[in-house]
Amino acid sequence: MENLFRVDGRKALVTGASRGIGRAVALLLAGAGAEVILVSRDEEALRSLADGINSSGGKAHIAPGDVGNPESVESVFEKVGSITDTLDILVNNAGISPHYKSFEKSPEEDWDRMYAVNLRGVFLTTKKAFPYLAKRGGSVINVSSIGGIIGLPRIAVYSATKGALTTFTKSLAWEWARHGIRVNAVCPGFVETEMTAGIREHDVLREQCLSRIPLGRFAKPEEIARVVLFLASPASSYVTGHLLIADGGWTAG
Repeated sequence: MENLFRVDGRKALVTGASRGIGRAVALLLAGAGAEVILVSRDEEALRSLADGINSSGGKAHIAPGDVGNPESVESVFEKVGSITDTLDILVNNAGISPHYKSFEKSPEEDWDRMYAVNLRGVFLTTKKAFPYLAKRGGSVINVSSIGGIIGLPRIAVYSATKGALTTFTKSLAWEWARHGIRVNAVCPGFVETEMTAGIREHDVLREQCLSRIPLGRFAKPEEIARVVLFLASPASSYVTGHLLIADGGWTAG
């Protein structure tokens, strides 16, 4: 049974790998046997992460870049092409969120930047990864959010991009099944990352959030990474087009 969750010899590309969920995903995939290619704008953090993986007996490479920039994505895949001609796992994790604010106070720049990273970045990265994935099939995991499933106040623009990502996931699962490529999404609730630091440090907002979570706590990045590993591994071989919610029960009520 343990072998079902192993990804030995598989090649994985993880965006937004320098911190938070992406970093936890990269570490877990490498620990489960994958050779990982790490993508982020923070080259120094990527290099430190890759060095740690390699020194622990894993295999990691860095491909610094901004998924929201088409030219940068081209550069990332030039590096990918110098490393491998196949990919088995693509984790579209890179994403940004603005400071929490009412919609009428949200500047147009918020939309432009979040669209560029949260949606166009996934479009560009996934399209460039297709020739690598199609060679022997594989798994695409998009990191969405419960904000892409239910309405959450004060993050309407962010939720709009994540909602689009969930339907993109389902549509692409239909299209790419014929290539042996599974496409799924993970929809986390509130996770202990830099993105939620403002909420967790604000007494009132923190307690409001915790009161909505049946498990009574925020998730650890490693807990979301385990869900990603399941979708990347043979354990989920008959799962595609699925939105796997990991929110401590927030959306259950």
